[in-house]
Amino acid sequence: MRHVFGMSAEEAKFELRRVLERLGFQVKEMDSEILAEKGSKAVRISLKELGRSELNIPQTEVVFECEEEIYRSILERLRLSRMGG
Repeated sequence: MRHVFGMSAEEAKFELRRVLERLGFQVKEMDSEILAEKGSKAVRISLKELGRSELNIPQTEVVFECEEEIYRSILERLRLSRMGG
């Protein structure tokens, strides 16, 4: 599953790591990847800087490789945390 986040790759990596740790995953960061494990469940996230939008907002392509349920949980937590929930 692919998304474009309106933030730098470093900021996206920080937010994703925080969410994964809150979900109980053991997280390892590589250059442009995040690998996370929790028992038999695994998540692989690839990040790629795309530059800036017309409004000068940094953009990062984020590709998730995981089960649909985990993917939804990550996005839900990201939405809540980015909106101050």
